[in-house]
Amino acid sequence: MPCLPVAAPASQLERVSMITPPNRRKTSIWSLGKSVLVGLGTFCLYALVALTFTDVLSRNLFNTPIPGALEVTQYWLLVPMVFIGIWWAGLGHEHVRVTMLTEVLGRNALKLAEAIVALVAIAILLRMALLGFHVAYESMIDGEYTGAYKIVIWPVRFVTAVGFLSYALVLLRHLVVVLKGRDTDSDDHLESPEAL
Repeated sequence: MPCLPVAAPASQLERVSMITPPNRRKTSIWSLGKSVLVGLGTFCLYALVALTFTDVLSRNLFNTPIPGALEVTQYWLLVPMVFIGIWWAGLGHEHVRVTMLTEVLGRNALKLAEAIVALVAIAILLRMALLGFHVAYESMIDGEYTGAYKIVIWPVRFVTAVGFLSYALVLLRHLVVVLKGRDTDSDDHLESPEAL
């Protein structure tokens, strides 16, 4: 007797649809980059809190600090957090802006001024990223380290260069929005933290 396909009960179908969302979008490079940077920043923040808490506990209870905790905090945790913070503030247009001169400009003049500022900032950031990669490469060749515990810090030099480059890409994206003629204040509502 041949086997006939049996329909799955409704409860199983509901469970399957809850596991795989129906309107799943493909991940873009931009979204992937955002996820990686946000994940790295979150990891550094939690690691910083855990390391500091453990170091304080170890100092007070056992009178023994964690070896190299200060160096790890300074170089391996704070540097990525600072550059990810700069990038994140750029996504949300939260950097300080002085509008004393631009608030009297008309719409087209304001867009032109924003485009000029973005181009100059991108050029400066790309130059800083290039110099950062050069310094990081030299530091890697030398095997740069710090402190009595010889904690390697040359990889963090690459983080600073990538930080400058990522912020330049954020400004480039904003420049494209300005040149397309869209409203610069609404620069893709996807950039709010709630959209992640």
